[in-house]
Amino acid sequence: MSENNKDLTTSQEKKVQKKDKKPGVFARIGKWFHELKVEAKKVVWPNKQTVIKNTVVVIVALIVLCALVTVLDVVFGGVRDLIARLV
Repeated sequence: MSENNKDLTTSQEKKVQKKDKKPGVFARIGKWFHELKVEAKKVVWPNKQTVIKNTVVVIVALIVLCALVTVLDVVFGGVRDLIARLV
């Protein structure tokens, strides 16, 4: 009876070892590319009008920030020069 249990245990261990074995490198790479393709199909791409609208928003924001930095640079430069003349 105990021999019979040992045989079952050994065969079960072999099955577990086979399940635990990792697939090869190329199999994992292939799986990664397959999953990448599946996920890429789920992506909802914006239409042309949305892209143009977002591009305009980014360009306007850059112009505003550039103007703000320029104004601050001129103001702080003037304050620095004023302090330099007083000292």
